[in-house]
Amino acid sequence: MAYKPYFKLCNSLLLPLCLLFSSGIQAEPSPNRVIVIGTKHNGNKMLTVKSMYNAIKRINPDLILMELDSTVISNCSIKTVWGAKTAEWLGIWNNPIEYRAVRKYQKKNKQVCISPFDVFIPNRKTYIAYNRAMEKSHQETLSNVYQQGLLNSPESVEYEKYAEINNAFLQILDSSLLQMNRASLTDTIENILYREKHFIRRLTLQYAALQPYGNWYNAQLDFWDERSAAINKKILDQLNANSNKTIVIITGLLHKSDIESFLQKKELNTLCKLITLESALSNPPVPDF
Repeated sequence: MAYKPYFKLCNSLLLPLCLLFSSGIQAEPSPNRVIVIGTKHNGNKMLTVKSMYNAIKRINPDLILMELDSTVISNCSIKTVWGAKTAEWLGIWNNPIEYRAVRKYQKKNKQVCISPFDVFIPNRKTYIAYNRAMEKSHQETLSNVYQQGLLNSPESVEYEKYAEINNAFLQILDSSLLQMNRASLTDTIENILYREKHFIRRLTLQYAALQPYGNWYNAQLDFWDERSAAINKKILDQLNANSNKTIVIITGLLHKSDIESFLQKKELNTLCKLITLESALSNPPVPDF
């Protein structure tokens, strides 16, 4: 009978070790499958509510992150706005196509969670309208400065490259969702953003015709970086809160390269695996049973 205390002692030592080992295994997260969908918010002839809905339906995500803020989305759902569908049908309220597609998808798939990742922008619609008008005016003035021969030779060559790349990008905005999300387009977007942050900023501050846009342009570039950092932080929070989930991130096309660059950081390898839209639509995830 003398062996019993020894046996109990072994059990008392082994049990905590087994539990510790078991908890260590369970604590290791499985990467989330993440698909970033870049979009044109107001759509085009090929990019419609239906095409966006069909893409989301085929992917069958567990979580959808949207470029909206908490005033629009809370408790995993888009807030209900009375008369919204009627106003959209009448053309009074032009909600983004992804807003309408995701709302429709969740109505038929109530288990999916929707979460916002954008910062709060007061009077968002007014802000967007103002900046679109300023961007158009700034681009037109920049083009006039070039056409009038005010740029020096190296600047003219650089501007021609920028204009060529930018025009090619604008044409992509009239294509389908799949074409819009080709992996090769990421380099184009990064190229445009780099030139705007450096070359176009310098021209704007240097030439008299463009200087009235200087304060606005600088503020926009600074806000872009602040907004990107805040967006990435919110996405990271969601990655940490989830494991082995299929996550769709829907964003304006220009934000896509920043988000994907963030998700491809080595330290996020255990949290997410980035999947292209083309691959996701060709090989949709198998639902867990």
